[in-house]
Amino acid sequence: MTHKQELAARGFNNGDLYNAARPSYPLDAIEFLVAAFDLGETSTVLDLGAGTGIFTRQLLPFVGELIAVDPSASMRESFRSATPGVEIRDGSDVAIPLEDDAVDAVVVAQAFHWFDAPRALIEIHRVLRPNGGLGLIWNERDESVAWVAELTRAMQWDVRQPYKVGMDFSLILAEGPFVDVERVSFTNAQTLTHEGLTQRVLTTSYIAAMGEDERAPLMGEVAAVIDTLPDLVEMPYVTDVYIARAAT
Repeated sequence: MTHKQELAARGFNNGDLYNAARPSYPLDAIEFLVAAFDLGETSTVLDLGAGTGIFTRQLLPFVGELIAVDPSASMRESFRSATPGVEIRDGSDVAIPLEDDAVDAVVVAQAFHWFDAPRALIEIHRVLRPNGGLGLIWNERDESVAWVAELTRAMQWDVRQPYKVGMDFSLILAEGPFVDVERVSFTNAQTLTHEGLTQRVLTTSYIAAMGEDERAPLMGEVAAVIDTLPDLVEMPYVTDVYIARAAT
């Protein structure tokens, strides 16, 4: 297991907290993905790295069949509780439990940065039907807002980050068996109480994986930022969306 895989395994072992604290995705971003791949009631879509199903539940009304896959037992348990009627299977970016040419599109929400990209893209291509679509989506904190940048520093994201906020994945996608790569950004926001914002920070992978002796001083720095904010905080996000087509 690589360091990144170990961090993901330890950092996402509280599915219920993640499901409660993480934001949903803006409707215009979802509609963009749906239109880009011409999804509808006859479409079969794989949500890879589906987590607790936050994105799955938003996409579900737009497609005919939705299959979810995630490697975390905690995430799958929370998914089943929150997303009745949708199947979730144990699997990963490099071991998708589907046959070849099984789905019209694969979507990955807030997870592709954990993938072994070169191997994952080949595996995703395998399960896609000819000319099938790959869509990636992230909610990224909008660090152009001063207090968000201050919160990011308190979280020690600059030294511990599993990936750089706003990183462009276009070239990585283009190096795989995919063409017509496009990146589009949308705005999003999440209204949180101080407690809700604290819980949101605690779902950050490396913070969740810390021992209490390490986490406590970091969260003290986070609390010092949060205490300066209004009782209800609007956390701004930039939602990055990528689309690509399976090369034939």
